[in-house]
Parts: sequence; C-alpha cells; structure tokens
Amino acid sequence: MSYDYVMSADAIIYCLERVSDYRDFERFCSAFLANAGYPNIDPLGGTGDEGRDAIVRSDETGRKIGFAYTVRSDWRVKLASDCKRVHDKGHGPHIFVFVCTEALSASEKDFAHKFVSEKYGWTLDLFDIERLRVQLVGPQRHLIAQHPSIFTPPFFPQRGGQSIAESRDTILIDHVHSDTALATWLARRLSLTGFRTWCHGTAPLAGENVDETVRKLLEFRASHYLPVISTASLSDSVFLERCIIAATKENFVLPCCSVVAPDISLPSRLAKLEPADFRGSWNVGLDHVLGRFGTLGIKPSLDPQRGRQIALRDYLPTQVTVAKPEPVFANVFPIRLPKTMLVFDLRQSLTDIEMPALRKLWAFVELSAYRLVAFTPPPLHHAIPLVKVDRIPEFLWEDIPQKDGKKTFDLAKELGRRSLEVACIQKGLNFCNDRKVFYFPKRNSGEWNQTIQHVDGRSTTVQLTGERTKGWGDRASPFLYQLSPRFSLHRDADRTWNVVVNVYIRVTTPEGTVFEGKEIGRRRKIVSKSWWNKEWLARLLGVVQALQTSKGYIEIGEGARAVVMQTSPLSWECPVGLDVLALSGMSDIGQEIAQYRARDEDEDGDDETSPAIERASGS
Repeated sequence: MSYDYVMSADAIIYCLERVSDYRDFERFCSAFLANAGYPNIDPLGGTGDEGRDAIVRSDETGRKIGFAYTVRSDWRVKLASDCKRVHDKGHGPHIFVFVCTEALSASEKDFAHKFVSEKYGWTLDLFDIERLRVQLVGPQRHLIAQHPSIFTPPFFPQRGGQSIAESRDTILIDHVHSDTALATWLARRLSLTGFRTWCHGTAPLAGENVDETVRKLLEFRASHYLPVISTASLSDSVFLERCIIAATKENFVLPCCSVVAPDISLPSRLAKLEPADFRGSWNVGLDHVLGRFGTLGIKPSLDPQRGRQIALRDYLPTQVTVAKPEPVFANVFPIRLPKTMLVFDLRQSLTDIEMPALRKLWAFVELSAYRLVAFTPPPLHHAIPLVKVDRIPEFLWEDIPQKDGKKTFDLAKELGRRSLEVACIQKGLNFCNDRKVFYFPKRNSGEWNQTIQHVDGRSTTVQLTGERTKGWGDRASPFLYQLSPRFSLHRDADRTWNVVVNVYIRVTTPEGTVFEGKEIGRRRKIVSKSWWNKEWLARLLGVVQALQTSKGYIEIGEGARAVVMQTSPLSWECPVGLDVLALSGMSDIGQEIAQYRARDEDEDGDDETSPAIERASGS
C-alpha cells in the first residue's frame, strides 16, 4: 500500500478498520453509545458477559437493551452467534444494539434488521463504520482524543502521550522541574477522583519540545489549567509566558501556590486570581482545587468508584488461576522402536510403480538404489526383487552411528514415521498428493464420527470429517474438510522416544478438488475458528485412537520387531489450575483478537495445526 493512497483515505475509517486493542474498542463503543441515545449503558465486557458487551437493564420506558461489538469481518456470523447466546441465556432484550467496523450496504442492513426481528422479535439498532464516522466528525469528535490506541499517529498526532485531536477534557498541570513532586502528587490525586489529568513530570516526552507540547495541549485538550507557582517557576520566562497566554481565557486558570520568596511578585494576570494554597498542606490545596472545580461545574469523567473499577480492570488482569493442581496434556505420545534394523539387497532397483505400491504395505528406507533397510521383513517376499540369502543381515542401529553414509538416528526416525503411515493406510486413510498428508475420508455411511475414550475416562465421539460454508446467500460456497495426522519422532535426553502428532485440516470442494493458495488458509480458519484447546484435544485423541490396533496401542509389526505407539498422550501434574468460570467468557474476546489478526494473514498457513498443550479443565 503506497503512502499516497493511505493519506488519501478517511483517517477515522482507516483507524477503525485496523483496531488492534479490542478492550479499548469495547470502552470506545460504550462511551460512544452513552452519547448516542443510551445514557444508562452499563459496560460488561471481559469475562462472563454471555454474549453482551454492555446492557441497559431498564431505561425510562422500562425496556431492556443489550449491546454487542465486533471488529470481525464476518459480522453476520458474530451477529447471529451473539443473538443466539443472548437468547439461550434468557436475557430477552427489547432492543439489541450491534456495532461493527464494516461498511454495510442498504441490503445488508435490511437483512440484519429482518433477521433479528423475525428470529427473536427484538428491535435491532445497527451501527456500522459509516454511522460511527458521521458522529466522530460531529458531536462526538472528543472521543478521538480519548482513545489514542484506536485513533493513532500519523493520522491523529500525539504530544506528551496525549492525542491533540480537539477534546477539552483534561486537567493540565504545568510546572518546572523542581516542582515535579507536587505536580505529580496532584495529578494522581485528581485521577483517583475521576478527572483526566496530564503533567509533564510523568508524561512520555522523549524527543519532544516540552514548551511546544504544553502549548499544543493547552490549545486542544485542556479543560482547565493548573500552573504550579513557586520561586523557581516564577523565574522561568517560558513557563510564565504559558501562564499569561492561558490567563487570557476566563475561568480557565487556577494557580497552585507553593513556596514563593517574599520579594517575588506574580504577573498581573495571575495576581488577580486567588490561588489554591499548597504552602501549608498539600491536602488543603487539593481541597481548594476541588472546591473551585465544583464552583465552575467541572465534573470528573467518571465517579470515583467507577473510576477505580475501570482502573483495576485495565491494569490488573483477571485472575484465571486457582491454587489447585490439575493435569496437563501434550500432543506427544510414547513410542517404542525395535533395537535392530534389517538390511535387504535388491537384484534390481524398484520402479516408479513398485515403490509407492510397496510403501502402502511396508515401512522401509532406501540406503541406495539396490539396498533397503527396515525394522520388519517385507510382507510379500516374492513381489520384491531381493537377493536370496540364508539369513537376513541385521545390526544394532543404536551402536552404529552411520550405515552406508546415512545416520542411523535419522533412519530410525524415518522408519518410525513410515510405520505409522502404513498404519494409516491399513485403517482406511487416503493419501493426498497435493498436501502430502494421509487424511480421514468421508465414509459411505456418512461423516467419519470416531468413538474415543477421553482423558478423564468418559466415552464420547468426535467428528473427523465434515462440511462448512464460506459466505452467505448467493455468495455461499460449501466445502468439505478432513482431518489429517502428521507425525514427527523425537528422542529425549533419557533416550526414550516420543512422537509429536499434529492435526492438519485438509479442505476441498464438494467434488473433492483441493483448494489452492490463500483460499486454503481462509477455509481452514472457517473450520477451526471456534476450536479452542479442549476441541483440539478431542480431535487429537480421535485421530490417534482411530489408528489403534489394540486398546491403547498402535502396533506395526510383531514381537520385538514391532513399532509400538501408545495412544494416551504424555501428561503432567501442574501445581496451579485454571479457573474455568473466569475463562468461560473469554472466548468472545479471543475470537475478536484472532479475527483481527487473521485479516492480513490469508496465506496458506500449513503450520495451522493442533496446539501443543492442553489442560484438563473444561475438556
């Protein structure tokens, strides 16, 4: 994207389309709607909101109102899921307010209103990005400055950590260096009371001219100006010049008087003003400031209790752990490999037809065109051009670092992986030449629904194939998905072997044609967007247990020559547990963040596989 193109775009729309702080977007929406006809709005965002980011329990006419916000491009899906969740929880609002950052056409708005009205009997109040923009360039332009994490530079420049978009909402405390202690104390005490404050003693000013920054904030942000008057500040001509300029505005300046030498007089404009007296006690001075604000009708942005709650919610994250141990499961499974490898010499090399046919039946590695190595004898000796020997040569591969120029450690890893691939073929999985994976096909009787024993011992089922739809209405595009196991063998420091199993999502058209390029990533995201750790764990167990040859094991070969993988994942006892109730409402936020991050990540992400770790709670 060129610089000229970016700068020609509407700055408000550009920033709203690229929201990166979802929590601030929630706060922005609630503040916006408080001035857009819903003054009694009560923000709920965070955990346990049950599909609602805010509510009005009863307005002046007795109506209940629910609110939901989204930054996701699939706004229809989010609208439908939020409405369903609110309905299922029995909240029954009369009005449902939905805010999204998409530009909606007239037909899309008609669809949304009709959907909510006909399905739930509620009235929908829909705010799309253009409706937001109209308010932000007009009566609610002050919100731009109050949400700098959304309306960011270079479109909305900042000084001293504050946006200089016009919004006269900040108590500006000005001072010189020697008065920093008093200025910062005053700023913090006023903040606790609910006022927005700024003083350059605590502001991020690196690389800025302090005088220019204070003047800009005086011009665009200050609702009241509190200069700290002291012997040192009255000796600073630049500070005095700012005071005199500010004093030209009526009822705008309140001098905060600290210790002043008796032989120094105040400039005439300041001398006419009765100061807040901090000389004897800072608390007395604070009372004078608050009294003056009360006289002028300057009120805190938030009541004290509400301000403390928001501050705690923003800066102290939700406690999601409990002092209770719980098991943790990994997508890692123990595997046992044979101690010896067998060597097979060929009379002639295998053809391009013989090689893939043989791999479906037998796990082997080519040492050369005329020599193979394997853990087990081939199933059909007569079908392979083997050199006849009285006894098949074998060797203890762990004692020999290399065989015919190849590392035996690497040979063991490949033989273990190919053995598991033979198990996949024996269980009816198909091979995808395009994606190089074995996948679970749809059965003649329907989708592949696999019975599993979960980690807690209960029996359940999980679906390994299925159908999804991309888009809506005339643009709806159905497609199929099939889960695929990917195996990777590793040896730990104690010389035990494990296999990491990742679950890959293969997507095709209803006719079975594999998608190409970015379309793969887009459709895989649709399949797995609602899968969190517990959903991935169930599918991981389904994929592995579908390959079992006996309860708890996948065995390829016989006796001491068999490759044996356990189907119970490695687990550990974690001394700290997760609070499932605290986490229960986080999925909405997680989906919003994931959707935002996915906007510019439509590449073919082959690494989109199952998470590595899963706690037992909520599984």
